[in-house]
Amino acid sequence: MRAITTSLTATALALLCGCAPQSPIALKIAVNDIYCTDTACFCVHDVAARGYADTLEKLKSDSGIELQFTYFTEPYQLEEAIVANEYDGVLSKPWTALRLQKQAGASFQRIVDVLDPNGNRWLTGSVIVPTDSPIQTLEELNGKHIYLGQTDAYEKHQAAKQLFAAKGILPAKIGTNASCGENIGVLLDEEADAAVISDYALSADCAVDFAKPEEFRTLGQTERIPLTSLMLDMNKVREADAKRVQKALLALSGENAPESLLGSGFVEPAPWNPPELENQP
Repeated sequence: MRAITTSLTATALALLCGCAPQSPIALKIAVNDIYCTDTACFCVHDVAARGYADTLEKLKSDSGIELQFTYFTEPYQLEEAIVANEYDGVLSKPWTALRLQKQAGASFQRIVDVLDPNGNRWLTGSVIVPTDSPIQTLEELNGKHIYLGQTDAYEKHQAAKQLFAAKGILPAKIGTNASCGENIGVLLDEEADAAVISDYALSADCAVDFAKPEEFRTLGQTERIPLTSLMLDMNKVREADAKRVQKALLALSGENAPESLLGSGFVEPAPWNPPELENQP
């Protein structure tokens, strides 16, 4: 008897096994990822070369999930889009979206963390001084002039204040700047004794254009917080759909991660509940 070979679609297979095929999911996602070539400064494209196109294509073909990414190179543009409530989710530093959710009328839930090219999921603030500074310890910053990040950068502001409080450090003067580059600049210009920058600033940020890691010493690190997460607005996305997206992304991780992700892809979100969220207006 001649063998008959047939090719069955996923829908046909689902019908044969008595399972109802899963309906397609389409979600609009706003993206700002420091390691993504579509959102990073050109000066760090040798490091920030991550691409999501292969992952999104495979996600759609394998799971019927279409994540429509819109890329924002400037954080303020991303923040405007979040507040305007234009998207179903955000892929960025978690604090960027979480701190704006009440203003946006959103309820963001982190469904996965995104690993960096080295398999790291964490972000810290680094307290730095110039290499030739006489200051050798964090405690010596008591009574000194320190620059922090602004309140939209948790690792450089809130976490830094928590670190100083825990160490009993009371600076004589605190300034704030919007970027790591500006904080590095005040040290190079000898306008402050120390500054807090994101731990990636001297390798994957525009500061690489004018500063080198060997020009600074790190006195300490803030608490670890998640670096990058995919968050869905649960006021717009069904719980079942959020779980389905999470499962599909975790399946495209580890050995199955597309090479263009520059790493192992996605992991389940690490617990993080910043206390400042409870006191938001």
